[in-house]
Amino acid sequence: MPSDSPDHDQIPVKPLRWTFGHRLLAAYSTAADGDMRHTGHRRAFLRKTIGLRTCVVPKQIHGVRVADARDTRLGDADGVVTGDPRLAIGVYGADCPGVIVAAPDCMAIGHCGWRGTAGGMVHHLVESLVGKSQHPPSAWCAFIGPGISGPRYEVDAPVLSARAWPEHALTPSVEGRAFLDLTEVLAEDLARAGVFKIQRAGVCTAGDERLHSYRHQGSGIVQMLVTWRT
Repeated sequence: MPSDSPDHDQIPVKPLRWTFGHRLLAAYSTAADGDMRHTGHRRAFLRKTIGLRTCVVPKQIHGVRVADARDTRLGDADGVVTGDPRLAIGVYGADCPGVIVAAPDCMAIGHCGWRGTAGGMVHHLVESLVGKSQHPPSAWCAFIGPGISGPRYEVDAPVLSARAWPEHALTPSVEGRAFLDLTEVLAEDLARAGVFKIQRAGVCTAGDERLHSYRHQGSGIVQMLVTWRT
């Protein structure tokens, strides 16, 4: 089990950071930052690397529930929504992309592995904002964080039958299997929900040596996608 604080003897890695609409920033931890489920690692990443004091993160159970950041039931949620501009919110991931959907007056973030994507996580993120925002989805923006890329994500029949996946997001492999591009699926789901301003991180967790991939390296480090307003 990893220690309670990151290994500071490792070579420093430049933080993965992005800016997008409505004065929002996003950051993604690296393997060198340690396992984000550990309080010490998470606190060091937030405070020393990206300059935040706290971040609201759900426990994540590969579901589709989006909880309000003030909700005490974050333990059974895979997404967080808030209208408080002072809060940072985040989700963990070791291959599963995180998706941020933001209006001018509120924002939401969700963990979008194949189960959550098949179950309609994008829909639930959008619905969580509809209940808070005074602006229509056409005025919102979205960010799709790092995740495993299509050419490195081969899936089997149970995944392929979980929903009607967009044809352009699938590349046939051996019989009964295909390569699935979750980023493409999430982008299409966002557009179908009326969110057209979409930015992609363009970072593959299985192809970037700074990151840990569960699919290709096994269990271990879990990274975190965080978003906040400037």
